[in-house]
Amino acid sequence: MSKKLLPAVGTLLVFLNIGMLFCPDPGAKTGVQIFSAAVGGLVIVLGSRSSKPVAAPAIGPSAAPAPSPPAPRPEAEIVAFLALLQENGRLVDFAREDIAGAADADLGAAARVVHDGCRKVLDEYFDIQPVHETAEGAQVVLEAGFDASAHRLLGSVSDHPPYRGRLLHPGWIARSVKLPRITGTTDGRPWPVVAPAEVEI
Repeated sequence: MSKKLLPAVGTLLVFLNIGMLFCPDPGAKTGVQIFSAAVGGLVIVLGSRSSKPVAAPAIGPSAAPAPSPPAPRPEAEIVAFLALLQENGRLVDFAREDIAGAADADLGAAARVVHDGCRKVLDEYFDIQPVHETAEGAQVVLEAGFDASAHRLLGSVSDHPPYRGRLLHPGWIARSVKLPRITGTTDGRPWPVVAPAEVEI
């Protein structure tokens, strides 16, 4: 039933109810009441189905959402640090080189260059200190509550500290880190260049 028919049906119900006032037959009056109630219920049901929710008015023009900033790339800092190790110590060249047939003397000379350059970079960007100041080979005692992530226990280890043993390696821990700034990246190449290609002109 369309909305245009609802007023006509409502008018019909009004006339039926007026007619009941002047109807002498009680049975006919009851029939008209039942018919009026049925039609009235039908009008209510159809009217509720035909109604549509009204959309809330817009409050001004909708602004386009601002583009989200690019996600940070912590891995880029690692690549930049690797570039420093390559620049100062030729670490990538050394690691990528096939040394299967190289003489020990040649490897020793190359290792000295790598060692000096990489140590310079580490000293500049990291404050690295030993976990234990005790000399290697000395006896150490690890009491309850020791930093388990900073120690690797070897041999026959009991269930509970204290642990007594010989220090095989003092370990290393970073007290501070100063990674290099990321420069020279583009949208098409979001990672720093580890080592630029060298072209002699």
